[in-house]
Amino acid sequence: MKVRLKGPQALHGKVKAPGSKAYTHRALLASLLSPGKSVIEGALHCDDTQRTLEGIQRLGAKVLVKKTRTISNGIRRPTTSNRPIDCGDSGATLRFLTAISSTSLKTVRLRATPRQANRPLDPLVKAIKTLGVSARAISDTHGFEVLVRGPLRGGEVTIRGDISSQFISGLLFAAPLAIRDVTINVEGALESRPYVNMSIDVLRKHGISIEELDEKFKIPAPQSFAPASHRVPGDFSSVAFLIAATGTAGDDITISGLGSYELEPDSAILKIAREIGLEVQQNGDELTIRKGELDGFDFDASNNPDLVPPLETLGCFADGSSEIRGVKRLVYKESNRLQTLPTELVKMGAKIHAEDDMIKIEGTRELIGSAFDSHSDHRVAMACAVASLGAKGESIIQNSEAISKSYPEFFQDLAKLGVQLSVE
Repeated sequence: MKVRLKGPQALHGKVKAPGSKAYTHRALLASLLSPGKSVIEGALHCDDTQRTLEGIQRLGAKVLVKKTRTISNGIRRPTTSNRPIDCGDSGATLRFLTAISSTSLKTVRLRATPRQANRPLDPLVKAIKTLGVSARAISDTHGFEVLVRGPLRGGEVTIRGDISSQFISGLLFAAPLAIRDVTINVEGALESRPYVNMSIDVLRKHGISIEELDEKFKIPAPQSFAPASHRVPGDFSSVAFLIAATGTAGDDITISGLGSYELEPDSAILKIAREIGLEVQQNGDELTIRKGELDGFDFDASNNPDLVPPLETLGCFADGSSEIRGVKRLVYKESNRLQTLPTELVKMGAKIHAEDDMIKIEGTRELIGSAFDSHSDHRVAMACAVASLGAKGESIIQNSEAISKSYPEFFQDLAKLGVQLSVE
């Protein structure tokens, strides 16, 4: 899919935030492990969450989707069938289901795209093997496959905290079904800790007890999951692009349906947006953003790697220099975001480059429309669109269908906010 749009264009109007992708994944996983009926209101429907939904169905959940409501009847322990579970290009689905499948007494086969072989999984495979599980990963020209078989015996395991917080979250979901207690030691700094907090919040709603001690988690086992109800909050990782577009292009927008911000890690965009110069007003579950004079900024993205792309675009249009630190994990994303997005923005005349664990930007304010490649990365595609709205002339974004991974309605929402664009 190719999208054409001309800048500069301003945004004005109101849209509803998509549901949180991170929360939807976790609510679906907990519903699988909870015998009885769990209800999820406002779940996000995108490529990645669809993979997780299909995955829990293959592992034994009975799921019914009714418009905005997802009803899931779970089971006590995951089962499996002979056919592999297709995780597609969803790293979260692959990592979470690898961990959860370690509690199955039958072999579970998980399949993913060849590109997943380039994203880290080995630390998680080693961790569940330490806890008594049979597990191995196989990569060939046809794709990437993981074979997992329990039982998860339990015990103590150490895993790095600076590669993917999803490793720790996955273990937290699996550990209650172990034969004996599980202790997870986190080696080094636990980055994206707010996402682990979200996992713990979901698990506690399902009756699971977890003890947190410094960089250590103790999970009594075995425990039983109880069904629960969830209302999925809005997704700030996606909304951040609309906020950034208001900064690059101008005018004002209102975003509804955000719900409670406490457990949405990327609600950090609200604080940094104000510091950059945007006017942000909160009224209940609505958020109004107005353009202001943008100033350079410093931001530590260790806990918020998904905010880096929209912040990069804001930095390009700000007055002065900006630095985004804690970005080394971007090499593990859908594309190597440490390089791909700066490479695309440079095409417009942006002064941006990666240096060690930092992205440095010299605001130029005036960028020129260009032809972009999303590198099949949803957040690169959206960031290119955001930059194009503030640039002069026409821009073309190739492979823009990548947005379906997290925010399928992104271009539709831009159109609702008055943006003129064409999709080919």
